[in-house]
Amino acid sequence: MMAGRLRWAGLAVALCVASMLAAVAIWAASAQSEPALADRTANIQLLGVNDFHGNLKPPSTLVDGRTAGGAAYLHAYMNRYEGNEPDGTIRVHAGDMVGGSPLISSYFHDEPTVYAMNGMGFDVGTLGNHEFDEGGEEMLRLINGGQRTGPQALKEDANGQLVNTSDPDFPGADFPYIAANTILKSSGKTVLPPYQVVERDGVKVGFIGVTTEDTPNIVAPDAVEPFQIADISDTVNLYARQLQDQGVKAIVVLAHAGGQYQSPAAATGEIIDETAEMNRLVDVVIAGHSHSYLNNRVNGKLIVEAFSFGTALDRVNMKVDRSTGDVVGSSAEVVRTFNDKAAGIRPDPATKRLVAEYDARITPISERVVATAATTISRTPDADEESPLGDLIADGQREFANADFAFMNPGGIRDDIQAGEVTYGKLFSVQPFDNQVVRMDLTGDQIYRLLEQQFQVDQNGAPRTRILQISGLKFSYDSRKPAGERITSVTLPDGTLIDRGATYTVAANSFIATGGDGFTVFKEGTNPQTIGGDLDALEEHVSTLPQPFGPPADYGQRITKQG
Repeated sequence: MMAGRLRWAGLAVALCVASMLAAVAIWAASAQSEPALADRTANIQLLGVNDFHGNLKPPSTLVDGRTAGGAAYLHAYMNRYEGNEPDGTIRVHAGDMVGGSPLISSYFHDEPTVYAMNGMGFDVGTLGNHEFDEGGEEMLRLINGGQRTGPQALKEDANGQLVNTSDPDFPGADFPYIAANTILKSSGKTVLPPYQVVERDGVKVGFIGVTTEDTPNIVAPDAVEPFQIADISDTVNLYARQLQDQGVKAIVVLAHAGGQYQSPAAATGEIIDETAEMNRLVDVVIAGHSHSYLNNRVNGKLIVEAFSFGTALDRVNMKVDRSTGDVVGSSAEVVRTFNDKAAGIRPDPATKRLVAEYDARITPISERVVATAATTISRTPDADEESPLGDLIADGQREFANADFAFMNPGGIRDDIQAGEVTYGKLFSVQPFDNQVVRMDLTGDQIYRLLEQQFQVDQNGAPRTRILQISGLKFSYDSRKPAGERITSVTLPDGTLIDRGATYTVAANSFIATGGDGFTVFKEGTNPQTIGGDLDALEEHVSTLPQPFGPPADYGQRITKQG
């Protein structure tokens, strides 16, 4: 009897063990047929740049006392971070990669910067307002390739001879540009594809490109005239739905529109407002234009911006569900591109050689000494919004054009003149836009109305003041008065009121002379005549002043703010 019980017990144990082994086998088979939890999401890394502005060499301004930026180091940092995520990295930019560039890039029509971008391996980029600086035809040439021709292709060499500095074999960008809200007025179609889909590590990411709605107000009117800039959020929502319909659920906006960071939970500005109006399909916004830092969330959408001039880059990490294609998590950091040994990084060799080649070609031109400054002449305005450098530039343009008056937009003054030897390259950094000096006739009444246009509102209806720098006249203003009554007097330097009915000759650069920055009264001027380059006017003026030169003697007496 006992032996029978033992046999039944042994059989039960055997059956139990067999059942357990079968369960283990089923689990193992299931584990092999279904991805592990960690494999159900893809790690996608975005490396983003904005507002590079052709800064192939590190900017002179230090970051926390350290040198940062330069194309070779920016490239090296991208390579370092791609090494952490080799299968899931996408390199992007948010516009203004060219325009307002140092001489090393601008002298060669920003082609060196395009070569550098190609070397860095960007996957997709969008337009900023500065891509429009020289018009749509030149913008598209930089993207599509080809040598620049015509008078604007010519630059003076070190011997003063005009030469075409554009590469006859220039290939253009070897990555796609997208521009969803830049519409050709003639056809109603986008000037470039509105979006691009990039696949990494088995998942698809859709990118939509947009630029600031303020572009028509900050670009020379004739350069942007063929285009309409549509509402950012409306445009994004339209194309986000199209991407969704194609099965693309991870959506990133490359937006050349910026904001101002206040805290992780608070920021203000165009891209903050527009992102709030974007639909839930958008996951991440790579921003630009404001040259600021952003790392915020608006209605769950991550917004990040990395300062400017290549001194930083965005590093965005997105977790994408492989089965649905949705972004299930995201985070970002802004990484400074420090150059020193403490950073533990070496410049990319190929990009370093590219920059060195163009640096050697431009040095004989940029290092030519033009004059000597007795002291630093600053573009920073005083309490009345008058600056020493603004006065100096306006004086040069008035003399250059042999005009009664001259007007200079403060936004076109991009650097100070430092004390000591003043080279051509340093003057170029002050006025890097290759504008022309235009002479025209305006009546005294038109001059009053022109000065009233200094008091403006931005695209959101907020007040915005642009006080012109002047030469040959004085004016006083009271911004508290009603519109049309804010200019309280306009006089000659001796205090004589200008005659509203008289005609005066005025000089201005071609940007504002064609209505840029909202100064549309210039477009009413008669007998317009292009005199020459604004940089030529500044060079001629400072080189003929008693040396070493300083600010104009009447600085601080031309503009008076009342109340």
